[in-house]
Formats: sequence, structure tokens, C-alpha cells
Amino acid sequence: MSIEKDIIKEFGAGIIRSGSAVVDSELLTIPVSPSLDVVLGGGIPEGSFVTFTGQPKCGKTTLSLHFAAKCQQSNYSGELCKDGRHVYFFNIEGRLKKRDLEGIPGLDLDRFHVIGSEPGKILSAEDYLSIAEKTINNVPGSVVILDSYSALCTEAEITSGMDKMQRADGAKLLAKFCRKIANVVPVNKNVVIGITHLMGNPTGYGAEFKEKSGQAVAYQVDVKLRARRFSPWEVAGTQIGQTIEWQVITSSLGPPGGRIEGYLRYGEGIDELTELIILGTDLGIIQKAGAWMTFSFAEEEEKPKFQGVEKSRIALSENPKLKKLLQNSVKDFLGL
Repeated sequence: MSIEKDIIKEFGAGIIRSGSAVVDSELLTIPVSPSLDVVLGGGIPEGSFVTFTGQPKCGKTTLSLHFAAKCQQSNYSGELCKDGRHVYFFNIEGRLKKRDLEGIPGLDLDRFHVIGSEPGKILSAEDYLSIAEKTINNVPGSVVILDSYSALCTEAEITSGMDKMQRADGAKLLAKFCRKIANVVPVNKNVVIGITHLMGNPTGYGAEFKEKSGQAVAYQVDVKLRARRFSPWEVAGTQIGQTIEWQVITSSLGPPGGRIEGYLRYGEGIDELTELIILGTDLGIIQKAGAWMTFSFAEEEEKPKFQGVEKSRIALSENPKLKKLLQNSVKDFLGL
């Protein structure tokens, strides 16, 4: 009897696969946003360990909620969750608000579960990571959002006095968490999203900022996005959101290093329509002459024409067929 047969007999037939089987296997890729899909190589595959990082208030939580809503769409359910993906949001920072959820179009709140402290029970880092591990093991295809790794506070830290300046053990716990779920996430086809904070590097050497999460997360991650900078987004003198420069630190589908500008509109989350229009214009799919934009991709003989991005955006929002045509034209052009 060959060694393969011995192993299969003892451990099961599915644990040995040929290299060809690995290459031929197809994972469902879930889009993030029109701009980010360009630099990610198409989106984020199920079974991924994901990190969003950046300065405070740059849109990390909004991006995670936006992506969660995408994961809940029926065409991205995957084979392990035919009734749709469930999202588990670990409210570690305790700052999730009503407006955060209401501002995400398409987010199914019946399949969105918030894990957080309550009166009489303040959850520790150990509690949060234990619940997350159980969720990943027992709810295949689920989306688990940990907001944030950096705010995890161990039981020892919670119960000690403010005068006790001890070294936080959160990084050690995260390392154990990563080890325990490393093989589960790709098998159960979960998506685990962790948000990290940047802190100043006091040494004066190397990078200006360091992430507060530990090295284990850096080794585990499949997809990592960093918000390098963000600035106010104004229309007619009124700030309606912010623009964010995202950088791909690592991607499962494409090379690292790509940068692109994304748009976050207050009350609506990631503004996909504006991103589509900007991409379409940059690629020449939308013809721009001064402030006027001609939708040359449209099927009509007389191509629709609109003045400015905002009016073009309204036209797309009112015409789903036109929006779909633009999406397909952009994807075809980029080979996504």
C-alpha cells in the first residue's frame, strides 16, 4: 500500500490534492468597489483574511460595511451558504452607530449581527476572539469584521489599575487566534476583516507609522488595503464626503503597490457611481468635453449627454440598465 493510501485511510480522502487540482479550483471573487477592484485585480476572494488600515476617520469601517453588503448579495452567496451570507460585526471599539448601518445601501440587517459588551458584561479580548473563532468554525461562508484589532483589551488589562503600566498581551492573543483559524477560513470560505490603527513610530527609524496589531496578522493576511491619505470632497462649496487614496499592500489576485482614489459620500457610504464615472472618463469610455460628459458606451444612436459628474451620477442612479452597461464596459476594458 502506498504512503498516499495510508494517509487517506487514516486522515480522509480530501486531505491530499494534486497541484493541478489547486490550480484548477475556482474561488468566488466578491467585488469591493469599481476603483478598488481595479487595483485588487477584481475584488476579494472568499476564504480570505483581510486587513484595512489607515489614519483615524479615513473610512475603514465604512469600507468594511460596504463590502459586507456586497457579500450578502445573492450572486455572491457561495456554495456553503445558499440562503445568503451572515455578517458578524465585533464592536470592539464600541462606536458602531445607527447612522453607520443606515448609510450602507443594500445591507441586510436581519443577517447582520453585532457582538459587543452590555451592562454587567464587558467583553475582553479573550471573549471577542473566542466568539470570533467559534463563529468562523460554525458558520461557513460568514463575514467576520473585527473593529478593531488595536482596541482589544485583555482581561488582565481590564482588571488592573490605571497605575499599572503593563505590556499589553493583545498581540499574543491575536497570534494564537491566527494560528487557530488559519486552516479554517479557506476551508469554510469565510471572509475575516480586521481593522488596525496606525501609531507613530517613536524610534525615529524606518516607517513613520506602525500598525497596532502584531506581526502574526501581517503574516496571515491575504488582502491588505491602507488608506494613505484622505481629504474633503466638496460639491458647490459643500462638503459631501471625502476622497481616499487607497494603496494595495497585498492582494490575492494582483500585484501589490497599486494606488487609486476612492469616494466616500456621507449618508451613502462608498460612492460606486462616482467611481464608475471617473473610471469611465479616465478610460475614454465616457467622452468629456469641458463639463459635458457623453455616454458613448450607451446603446442609443443618440448618446446621452450630461453636464458634470453629479448630473451624470443622477442619470446612472435612475437608469440601472445604463449603469450596468458602464460597469461591463469598464470591466471589459480592464479585463476584470
